[in-house]
Amino acid sequence: MAHLLRTALLSIALSAIVLLTSCATTKPWERGSLAQPEMAPDEDADRARLRGHYHGTREGAVGGFGGGGGGCGCN
Repeated sequence: MAHLLRTALLSIALSAIVLLTSCATTKPWERGSLAQPEMAPDEDADRARLRGHYHGTREGAVGGFGGGGGGCGCN
């Protein structure tokens, strides 16, 4: 029983250490380097634009992507 309690406490302590060390504050002057396009969590902007064009062409309508065009694929 003591071994189980000791293992549980050790795992809780290690989890707390990992979770607390992952938190970081960012100073206002450091935010510029984090705002680079390479740091964006989404995909490549060119690929997203191409996917939006392809989707608009396939669906026959464009909306919500900020572009014009019709179902024929020409802009």
